[in-house]
Amino acid sequence: MIGRYSDLSIYKDIFSSKDFIRAGFGAGLIPAAMGLEAGMGSPWPAAVLLLLSVAVNGLPIVLSALKGMVKKQMNVDELVSIAVVACLFSGNYFEAAVVSAIMVIGALVEEAVSDSARDAIRELMAVTPDTAVIERDGTEVELPAAQIKKKDVLVVKQGQTIAVDGRVIEGPASVDESAVTGESIPVEKGEGNTVYAGSICVHGYLRIMAEAVGGDSTMGKIISLVQAAEQSQTSGARMLDRYAAWFTPVILTAAVLTFAVTFDVDRAITVLIVGCPCSFLLAGPVTTVAAVGRAAKAGILVKGGQYLEAIAGAGAFCFDKTGTITQGNPSVAGILPQGEHTEDAVLTLAAAVEAKNLHPLARAIVSHAEEKGLTPLHAGNIRTMAGTGISGQVDGRLIAIETAICPEGGGLTCVSVSEDNTPVGMIQFEDRPRKEAAQTIGYLERLGIRESVIISGDQEGPVSKVAEQVGIRTFFSGQKPEDKLDRLSTFKDLGVVYVGDGINDAPALKLADTGIAMGLRGSDAALEAGDVVLMTDDLSLLPFLVVLSRKMTRRIRFNIWLSFTLNALAVAAGTAGLLTPVMGALFHNLGSILVVSLAAALRYGKIVEMPIYSRPQ
Repeated sequence: MIGRYSDLSIYKDIFSSKDFIRAGFGAGLIPAAMGLEAGMGSPWPAAVLLLLSVAVNGLPIVLSALKGMVKKQMNVDELVSIAVVACLFSGNYFEAAVVSAIMVIGALVEEAVSDSARDAIRELMAVTPDTAVIERDGTEVELPAAQIKKKDVLVVKQGQTIAVDGRVIEGPASVDESAVTGESIPVEKGEGNTVYAGSICVHGYLRIMAEAVGGDSTMGKIISLVQAAEQSQTSGARMLDRYAAWFTPVILTAAVLTFAVTFDVDRAITVLIVGCPCSFLLAGPVTTVAAVGRAAKAGILVKGGQYLEAIAGAGAFCFDKTGTITQGNPSVAGILPQGEHTEDAVLTLAAAVEAKNLHPLARAIVSHAEEKGLTPLHAGNIRTMAGTGISGQVDGRLIAIETAICPEGGGLTCVSVSEDNTPVGMIQFEDRPRKEAAQTIGYLERLGIRESVIISGDQEGPVSKVAEQVGIRTFFSGQKPEDKLDRLSTFKDLGVVYVGDGINDAPALKLADTGIAMGLRGSDAALEAGDVVLMTDDLSLLPFLVVLSRKMTRRIRFNIWLSFTLNALAVAAGTAGLLTPVMGALFHNLGSILVVSLAAALRYGKIVEMPIYSRPQ
């Protein structure tokens, strides 16, 4: 029973729960017994009430311990159970009742404090509405959100919350996406734009085609992943699991030795009570949940405490260039036709092959062709060439688009366009760094990150130019996906974090100690590929993440040593007879609540002290 409070997947209000009411009733029987004994002058009626109190509060602890023994699982309830049974056999009914009440109520308070670390997760769960208005047979009908299906058309008016991920088919409107991305500034959404469940229509009117509902929506996936992160373990938590396995036998031995030396059953009982490692078991999970919740509130999705722990110890941050260090929205800077081909002809062929490609350069080509009003052509047999380009058949001709070296340099990115293996022209692009990139790199250096590196598949000219603009001295260009893995391996001894767009960087994101994906580059791919996801694509959140991870690991270590110190002092005091069983129960629970409070407090207070570009936390 006591041990179950290390499981933090509790959503109810502890103080209005049946457990708390039952524990309060059991505790209330104790003063009633004392009053009855004083009034009647006989101990037996009082003994009956005290035994009833033990049955209410102590029996569940004993049953939990027995279940653990049947399953051959060590459980800290065993220590308290033995203490309560020993009190009963020695005739100390009062101590048995008081100890049972204090341990159960203390555990409930610990759970309440622990549960406060989950506030950010509860806030996530509360943002999606219970109902939504959809169009059915030409009329608007309000239905429970759980009944919405894909391709339903939702009507969202000013002030209403969007219930699904979907595509806008009529607008425009200003949408607050802070619940999903952490960005408080409303975003303008019009026809063709994507909206997310949990977003609020601040101004305007939207008709939305549902594309992902319920648990399949971005918000649903975020909630599922954050809940899963609670069950993950840092190295400190894994160490505590190993510690707990032999802790119970050690305390049992200490209690037996105490009785053998002193012949004082109260001292032995006190050792059993104060020896329960409840604060040990809670120190890691509560701190992790608080850190993950704090990150979620800032628009950062963390899939597990172990990934934050890896960031805390990392010495190298490696970045993809396009869409990560840069804005990911390159524009066509020029077209260089060859032979008798015109600029429009080269662009038309390239746009046909790139029409359904999601790569930023492909989108730039297609967008530029649309801006010029060129008639689109159909391409078939589309094939991608990993790290080099794409090809397709257009009117029976093989059109290939491949990375190329720009003839004029200048830090531009270029691709060549060929027709049946004959060059027809070259397209030049420019992609500017994110405005927060340079300051973020400088901040990481001030935090002690030894290496900031760009590993890009782009050409040396644009990679060199971007690296210089943001203050990165080490960079690698022309890297295919398999080359990126080799480069990452050279930094593994430092502890490496890789930051990419979550679509074509999946292998590197998985190889790194922690992979950080840019969420807006395609939420499904980012949620799948990254260990951590920046839902706003905001690089300035990286220093926040580093500082948060370091505070989490320091807090876990501090709480572990605090727990150990408190337990050691209490066991010594119990052995020396300085604590009675009742005092031991009080000391034990106050110590556990202190440790849990320090862990949960990580969700509050300032994380980053130095000002950063986007959103100081």
